[in-house]
Amino acid sequence: MLKRSLRVDDRHITGYIMKGNLHLSLNRPDLAVTDFRGAQELRADLRSYQGLVRAYLALSKCKDALFTAREAMKVMHQSAKALKLVGDVHAISSSGREKARKFYESAIRLEPGFLGAALALADLHVAEGRNKEAVLLLERYLRQWADDSLHIKLAQVFAATSLLSDALSHYQSALRINPHNEAAKKGLERLEKQMKGVDPDAPEDEDENEADDVDGDQDDAELL
Repeated sequence: MLKRSLRVDDRHITGYIMKGNLHLSLNRPDLAVTDFRGAQELRADLRSYQGLVRAYLALSKCKDALFTAREAMKVMHQSAKALKLVGDVHAISSSGREKARKFYESAIRLEPGFLGAALALADLHVAEGRNKEAVLLLERYLRQWADDSLHIKLAQVFAATSLLSDALSHYQSALRINPHNEAAKKGLERLEKQMKGVDPDAPEDEDENEADDVDGDQDDAELL
């Protein structure tokens, strides 16, 4: 149906963008580049710029990604989302984090309610070891927005700093807002393992083997 739509109306920009996102989800960024370029040939659209940047980054073409993001910033004048896009490209390398921070902060100044930029800036704070700044930023937004993604990000920061009870509270809040949030469910599952003293990154079979070893030790103790 999507291909037919493109044949009938080559100016169907949304169709190209949908196809590009589909190719990204199928791990075919090379095809996604063609789709997003097709959309751009019809009209400059922030969604196609965002898709192109994601595709180039997936192909490890960082220079192309940065060029595209900068072009979006020029075309989409005074766009907080375009500023964030440039920041996203800089943020992928440790040497570019300071530039990324400036772009995220500029995006927030331009659009104070832009949650995407706030979440990205919080991630940057954590990556640079500024966990307290990340918490303060997220809590400031939480006073204005009852958003599950904010609770999840706070839970992740608290879990990383071993404040497990605070992390638990925020995961539970996220699930009250959106019971179907998979990120919150997976995060809560990891947290529960941490609270039990189990390595959340250990393979499942290792957990089972450890349990078997404990049972075996108990059996040996009984025999002795």
